Amino acid sequence: MKKVGILSLVLGLASIFLVDVPARAQAAPKALRGRIIANSKPIDIPTSNRGFLKKLRKQDRKVFTKNADGQWEIHFVAFFKRSLPVDKLGVVVLDAKKEPVAVADVAGTKGQKTLSTHILVDTTETPKKKHILRVFYAKGNKAIPLAEKQIILK
Repeated sequence: MKKVGILSLVLGLASIFLVDVPARAQAAPKALRGRIIANSKPIDIPTSNRGFLKKLRKQDRKVFTKNADGQWEIHFVAFFKRSLPVDKLGVVVLDAKKEPVAVADVAGTKGQKTLSTHILVDTTETPKKKHILRVFYAKGNKAIPLAEKQIILK
């Protein structure tokens, strides 16, 4: 996988590392727009069109368990609903009460359509309940979602 840049950022309860996705993921099928493929292990991005969607969906997980360090590690590839209109985006994990348990600001590029990264969640008040993993950009004081997924942190 070609790595364009790496950014390390700690904000509140989250640690996030940014690695750009290979060019193939930029031309993702319409079925993936607005969706996030997530796993506890790094996502393997298929390099060919043949079986691209099937190979990604096979890696997709909804339930995450704590790692040896007592954190939830979520690797994901987000396929945006639309191109990123600004040069900054955010990643947030919301608990069942819609409270953020992990938040990060990430540098992006105008026109960007995907994001491949991972996030660590240290703690949540609502384990074993639905959480939302969301990638967004800010427009004024409003967060505009680009992609999201429901997950469960056990």
